[in-house]
Amino acid sequence: MVSLMGYSFNHEFQKVQGLVGRLLEVEKLVDWEKFRPIISKLFNDNETEGGRPHTDEIVLLKSLVLQSWYNLSDEELEVQIADRLSFRQFLGFPESIPDYSTIWKFRERLTQTKLKDKLWDELQRQLDEKGFSVKKGVIQDASIIRADLGKKRYYKEKKAEKQGKKIEYTEKQESHIDKDGSFTVKNGQVDFGYKLHQKCDAKFQFIREIDVSTASLHDSKVDLSDRKDKKMYRDKGYAGVPLKSKSVVDKTMRKAYRESPLTKMDKLWNKRISKIRAVGERPFSVIKNVFHRGHTFLKNIDRIFVQQLFNGFSFNLYNLYTYTG
Repeated sequence: MVSLMGYSFNHEFQKVQGLVGRLLEVEKLVDWEKFRPIISKLFNDNETEGGRPHTDEIVLLKSLVLQSWYNLSDEELEVQIADRLSFRQFLGFPESIPDYSTIWKFRERLTQTKLKDKLWDELQRQLDEKGFSVKKGVIQDASIIRADLGKKRYYKEKKAEKQGKKIEYTEKQESHIDKDGSFTVKNGQVDFGYKLHQKCDAKFQFIREIDVSTASLHDSKVDLSDRKDKKMYRDKGYAGVPLKSKSVVDKTMRKAYRESPLTKMDKLWNKRISKIRAVGERPFSVIKNVFHRGHTFLKNIDRIFVQQLFNGFSFNLYNLYTYTG
């Protein structure tokens, strides 16, 4: 007879086994070696010129994927890779495990170059190759990424401003101050941080492109349309703003104005678009509620863009598993 504790351990084991199985299946879905020549350009060491050997390129890339999936800091990621057999298995049982400083430096190098875009493009190419190219059209939407305001410092600055004074900070203090984030108000909710602009496939829901702005920037100021998109579905917040790509059919919801209410045809138009647009919420939902990545502790918009790029990269792998796993 199985004890209550034994049943509990068995239940937890089955759960962990399922997660491990998912990691292994995802690992098989992508041709990781295609990313190696892109990442290798970040390093100067080679057989002819010498230099201190760097951590394997694919190990570094997969580490950032694990970081997004499990919402880990660099320090936590190092510990979890060392502690969890499933993580090391996903990484291919590397001879050396990247420490937190190696992970930070790798991400920082990506931030300072355009190679991050090439990594994204390679994943998009592989998705197209697997038959997931855009067929029905795309959905553009935006969502808030909350950041830490630093309330004590903020109120101190406001008080000094009223008194006509200016607070001086040291270089170290400056590095911890968020100068790119801003406030925004939506449905009566005040938030501080950034805005993630995202374009996803209307049929398969893969994220095809992202951008990051300060939170106060209006959604309609960012246009992610491309001639390959066929159709672009957007909510009424984008109404009146034409697409930059003239070859894409504009499927933006219509908005009522004080002197111009919606007609029956407008309402029908909006209803049809709304049904298609609804699936565009899924990537945001997974990233925020499954990955728990709706908040950032970073203080620089360029770094936040790389963070969000890998959230999108990791979501696409997660979504690929749902179709082929």
